[in-house]
Amino acid sequence: MFSKMKVFVSVFLFALVSAEDGGPAKVDEQFRKHNIVPQLISEAPKDVLEIVYPENIKASLGNELTPTQVKSQPQLYWTAEPEVKYTVVMEDPDAANSTGFLHWLVVNIPGSALTSGQVKAEYVGSGPPKGTGLHRYIFYVYKQSGDIEFTEPFTSKSSAGERLHFTSAKFAAKYNMGSPIAGNFYEAQYDDYVPILHSQFKKAPPPSTTVISVPEYITISTPTLKGRSLDLHNESLEQDAATTGASITTEPIPHDGLIFKKQHKYAINENIQ
Repeated sequence: MFSKMKVFVSVFLFALVSAEDGGPAKVDEQFRKHNIVPQLISEAPKDVLEIVYPENIKASLGNELTPTQVKSQPQLYWTAEPEVKYTVVMEDPDAANSTGFLHWLVVNIPGSALTSGQVKAEYVGSGPPKGTGLHRYIFYVYKQSGDIEFTEPFTSKSSAGERLHFTSAKFAAKYNMGSPIAGNFYEAQYDDYVPILHSQFKKAPPPSTTVISVPEYITISTPTLKGRSLDLHNESLEQDAATTGASITTEPIPHDGLIFKKQHKYAINENIQ
């Protein structure tokens, strides 16, 4: 009796959330109104993804929240099949000159057990720069065909560079996940928390300089030997040069950027006057 009641309550609560947001028709309407469809995805998800932040702050198909309210990772709820794996994506398509910014990525989630999924990008909240107006922060749930070996590297909450130029549509297409089965979004603009959020990102290190040991071509010019080339051992260079009275010059050999073991080739050529 208790288990039946528990299932009923769970279904009732999800139905209540869907009713509050208006169900599939309302999802489609709001995703089109905010130009998520067709700008970002071709069709709206059928189900509402429930997004709950601390203090019971909820995203609700385009309501405005503040960066302060969404600084902590939310709880997510969606209708899931226990034996199926899912992917959760959060993105800001309005960031960095509309090239997209990845805020959160969790893959291979068993059922709705979000904490059991594989985190590929740790959650970071909204950080729209001052003067850029409202940004859309969109959450998608994708249904996987099974376990997937995702090639994206892990991105910590202190890393920003790896999050740039992200679009969920391209990501989903890469792994053949189709359209999202659930989704939701909110909008946010700059507040006083944004500089704090930005300060957590590590500054990119200056470009590194790689010292490459380039092989040298050593030309020994002598008036006593007619044009012929010899391969000499490195340790005999000075002795051979002294014996022949040769002059020694070096010049780099073009290379393809790989690290070479330093080596020398010596050519002995006649200077005819």
